[in-house]
Amino acid sequence: MSLSNKASVIIVTYNHKKYMGDCLTSVLANDPLEVIVVDNGSTDKTPEFIEENFPEVKVIRSPRNLGYGGGNNLGVRHAKGEYVVILNPDTKVGENWLEELVRPLSKSRRLITTPKILLYDGSAINTVGNIVHFTGLTFTRGYLEPPEKYNKPEYLSGISGACFAMRRDEYLELGGFDENFLAYNEDGEFSWRAHAKGFKILYVPTSVVYHDYTLKVPPKKIYHLEKGRYIILRKYLTARQRLAILPSLIMSEILTWGYAVLNGPSGIKFKLKGLFEGLKAEVDKIEAGEGILQGLDSQIPDDQLSYTPIDRIIKRIANRIYEWNYRVIAG
Repeated sequence: MSLSNKASVIIVTYNHKKYMGDCLTSVLANDPLEVIVVDNGSTDKTPEFIEENFPEVKVIRSPRNLGYGGGNNLGVRHAKGEYVVILNPDTKVGENWLEELVRPLSKSRRLITTPKILLYDGSAINTVGNIVHFTGLTFTRGYLEPPEKYNKPEYLSGISGACFAMRRDEYLELGGFDENFLAYNEDGEFSWRAHAKGFKILYVPTSVVYHDYTLKVPPKKIYHLEKGRYIILRKYLTARQRLAILPSLIMSEILTWGYAVLNGPSGIKFKLKGLFEGLKAEVDKIEAGEGILQGLDSQIPDDQLSYTPIDRIIKRIANRIYEWNYRVIAG
């Protein structure tokens, strides 16, 4: 039996009917044990389309919108495979995508794999794993670089929530996605938890996904990202650890406030909303230990969401502060 026959593929959808034909056709061509689609209350007849055209796919209709994380948690609870693969609906996958992504899991425990994710037309990289920064920021890695780059496996700080794989029992052991994250940064939080619990994240370049993606952070997304960032910092770091990285936290506040201001009154409004809700949200603290920051990135890309040369200069200054502070806490 191939390893792909031991994998359950979980796809959470909300009004993604236009993508499902290509997505499911490409996934089924990889011969998984099963494909489970969790529908979060679509109004475009996505479940009916799947049931009519892909009867071999199991459709779970959630009575309410559980968000991306909650939908995946529901799907994994129904999965039968030894391995579970989380996949965005607005994707299609390459040949041998599944076998390549799962193979490392058969050789190691406490491992999560994440593939090479290209833009939908294959013209450039969407992300090759995520950059998870020690101040709670999260970025795509390799965005818009040539598709032939990043061709060696390597351990990373973060998964991309668009696609990753792990053993089902270990997903459940980690507790799945934090359902306080309705949208955005849930993969960042999951990556922090993986590091806290001794998991490694492996980038697998021979497993390829195509994702319909454009990097945009409108005001409402600022709210979700910032709320999630504050929850992460409160959840995984002690007061002493937060004090130790205070220079870096201040720098990240300068960057995020600057971006919010550039988005006008709405940006400021949603930054404040994310701040207040992130600081008052109930948080289940996780004892991550002194080494939690060591698996995370100390630098941020200076080209993402930079619209002027001044933006890049400020981020380069920030990276110098981050790198200095990171070296200090690393001893």
